[in-house]
Amino acid sequence: MKVHYRNILLLFLLLLGSLPLVAQRSRRAPARVEDTGPVSVMRSATMRITISSDTIGIFEYLADPKKVVLWFPDQAVMEPQLGGKYHYRFRDSEGVWSGVVTEFIRGNTFGLTWRPPEEEYETNLRYKLFPQGADTIVELTASGFTSSAALDKAVKYFVFYLQNLKSVIEAGTDMRGQITQRPKRPAGRNRPH
Repeated sequence: MKVHYRNILLLFLLLLGSLPLVAQRSRRAPARVEDTGPVSVMRSATMRITISSDTIGIFEYLADPKKVVLWFPDQAVMEPQLGGKYHYRFRDSEGVWSGVVTEFIRGNTFGLTWRPPEEEYETNLRYKLFPQGADTIVELTASGFTSSAALDKAVKYFVFYLQNLKSVIEAGTDMRGQITQRPKRPAGRNRPH
């Protein structure tokens, strides 16, 4: 029995000895982003949503200017082809958002350069569609951001619009009119600090 108590005592002492380490970790400040010097660090995020529709139908909402205005910009002019140009105008934003179609595989992949009119740098958007029976997974990757703050802002923005895409396709409801203020337009790349 002495061996048994010794093991329990040893286990108790080990646990007691590790408690200050646990407490120390919880008091530490969050890690800061290190200066990367001349090295450019690009940040990206991938968002997914499942929509009850086929890939061809959803693709039209991404690439047809008459359908893209039902859930995303208020006005759209687009050449839906690889290398085609697009111009978006948002009601609560000044200027025109312009870019180029970088990927175009009908019913599968749609990529764009992305640059708000007030930003000097451009980023990239890539929609990829995955059929799942009667549903489709819409995957959006936003990439090329040089600051976490700009990426976080863009993610918040695109999460809303992906939810709106789902709402428009599945229920015919445009959520843009249901909120008092739309999410602010995401910045493109922020200049490294």
